Amino acid sequence: MPKQPIAVELEAINREGYTQVVRDSGLTVQGYSVYLRAMEAGELALATWVADYDTICPAYELAERLSLALAIPLNVLVPESLMPVKSETAFTAGAIPTAT
Repeated sequence: MPKQPIAVELEAINREGYTQVVRDSGLTVQGYSVYLRAMEAGELALATWVADYDTICPAYELAERLSLALAIPLNVLVPESLMPVKSETAFTAGAIPTAT
């Protein structure tokens, strides 16, 4: 059975010792990872790594493009306190801009 993509995920990561997801401001953010989550046989939702970036802007752009191209949600799992504010468009955790 083919995998069915269900979401694109963007996470902040810390690489001290081993790679781990940053869920709060207690760890230093050392990069960002983009994953594609897909449904597998047996109703398992597994994530496949797509790319790593040192800064959030290119990671967010890739994640947003994948989300739009595949017509699936973008889940930004970066704590809001760690999200930089962009001059034209503010990044909002858990949301993507939509055309009206």
